[in-house]
Amino acid sequence: MSGQNVFAGLSLSDHSQCIASIQSIQVAKATGQDGVQRPTTGWIKIRRFPDLIESHWKGYSGNVWYQVKWNYQCSQLNPLPITLVISNINMAGQLYLNDDLVWQDHSLVEPLSRSWNMPRYWNMPASSLKQGENIFWIRVVGVMTQGSGVGNVVLGTADQVMPKFQTFWNQQRVLMFFNLIFSLALSTIALLVWLFHRKDQLFGWFALTTGAWSLVMTNIVLLDAPFGLTTLEIARISVVCFFAYSIFSCFYAWRLAQQKFPHLEKILLLLLLIASSMAIVLPDPALYNFIPTTFFLGVLILLLNFISYQWIAYRSKLLEAYLLAFVFIFFILVSIHDALFLLNQVDGFIWMPYTAPLTTLLIAIILALRLAKNLREIENFNQTLKQNILEAQNELTLSLNTQHELELDNAKLQERLQLAHDLHDGLGGSLVRSMVTVDQSQTNLSNQQFLSMLKILRDDLRQVIDSGSSTGAKVPDTPILWGAPLRYRFTQLFDELNIKTKWSFPESWQKQPTPLVCLTLLRVAEEALTNILKHSQATSVKCALFFSNGQLVLDIEDNGIGFDVEAVQNAGMSVGLRSMQTRLERLGGHLTVQSEAGRTCLKACLPV
Repeated sequence: MSGQNVFAGLSLSDHSQCIASIQSIQVAKATGQDGVQRPTTGWIKIRRFPDLIESHWKGYSGNVWYQVKWNYQCSQLNPLPITLVISNINMAGQLYLNDDLVWQDHSLVEPLSRSWNMPRYWNMPASSLKQGENIFWIRVVGVMTQGSGVGNVVLGTADQVMPKFQTFWNQQRVLMFFNLIFSLALSTIALLVWLFHRKDQLFGWFALTTGAWSLVMTNIVLLDAPFGLTTLEIARISVVCFFAYSIFSCFYAWRLAQQKFPHLEKILLLLLLIASSMAIVLPDPALYNFIPTTFFLGVLILLLNFISYQWIAYRSKLLEAYLLAFVFIFFILVSIHDALFLLNQVDGFIWMPYTAPLTTLLIAIILALRLAKNLREIENFNQTLKQNILEAQNELTLSLNTQHELELDNAKLQERLQLAHDLHDGLGGSLVRSMVTVDQSQTNLSNQQFLSMLKILRDDLRQVIDSGSSTGAKVPDTPILWGAPLRYRFTQLFDELNIKTKWSFPESWQKQPTPLVCLTLLRVAEEALTNILKHSQATSVKCALFFSNGQLVLDIEDNGIGFDVEAVQNAGMSVGLRSMQTRLERLGGHLTVQSEAGRTCLKACLPV
């Protein structure tokens, strides 16, 4: 506060006067073995309050006494009392009027009471006052680095000095408490927002910033040391919290502008770690340089952030960044004014207690705009996502319908192809057998023989139709029953052509195959034996069915003239061979054909 803090010559009525005026102020170190006694020598005159012990004795921690001599003159029959107002006593102290104790803090030893931010007033009854010179003795328990001393002193009647006290109270208590509560509320809200939306680091850093500032404010408003901490222990914590506040404020401001500076951020976090470590390990005497240096560095980081953020906000092109940049300009002006005031370069009062709640509120509004913007983006994204989902559903429905139609067409083509293969392998084989029978007959066939051949062709056609789907088909009880129709049809033809046959089927199924596997092997066998009749000129045929390595194997061998397997496959001329291979591959099997003059071996394998 300014030096205009003494009311001298206060007029209390129109016909008489009561005058209270300070005549001189002196300060001296306490004496005695316990260091608390009032000194008799060593007094230093000072001009006015407030006064700092540091300005007289660098790095001093201990008791000092202030002697305030003042003159009281009152000509009234009923003298009026005098009120004394002191804005703060840092860190704790006592007050005497003349030699009578008026007040003292409840703890004058560590952990000290904390009157450093507590304005007080005392009404001095006229009966305790002397006409003429009176003395206030103010004992101060000072701690180095904490700006120890006596704040503003105002002396006069209650009506005249209480407005000044109310100003002190609003600045040092009401505004500070409001700042603390507001910061705690914002910190809690930002923390909850961040917990539910971890990807948005802005609210996480803002929660840390306001949390650190809340600790600084707590240190200011406390009247008693918490947890039995000493004054310097609290000072260590407070200066680290302020330094953290300076660094975290950079982080949340950068995130608001959607900017990151990884290398610079690592350097700042390293500085915070170093400061925290030094605050823990440094001895008390070293704090004389450490605390002001750390505080100055924190203020410097804040100012550099306030100044540089104007360019960062300009580049971001974001409304909330522009608003925060405007708030930071306001911060710069307030910081410069308060710094000049602390250096006694300007009169008036500190602006920070008045502006801090307002600026904190503005920042909260900016963050609310950011949150509202995020919510709108989420809503727009949800609408867009819903629209995209509907479009995707429509496209998928259309695609599925198209695919279904293609699958139906493909199924029809497959059925046609299957029917063609069945007709070729079944009815075609019967026709070949009938042709061979007619060709090899030495005499003309009777009507009864022709009728028998036609009935066989009819039965084969019915079998093709009935086996067009494997649904409802049954697996023969034994492999012998599976091969019985095959032996019956081809043995007679082979006998008429003097071709020796050997059939080999196991007596039971090692593992029962599916109806489709049985039908496929039957068609392969019919096609292979029909080809032997048509092309091989063989005199011996072997047909065997057996199990091997979890597969059902059909092995057909003859001693005919053979053929070039690779040439036939490359030319694509053998419909029967291609049909057999297609049938087997459809069920995961394979066909192996080896042929040379005097031996042709066909092996069909299907997994069971």
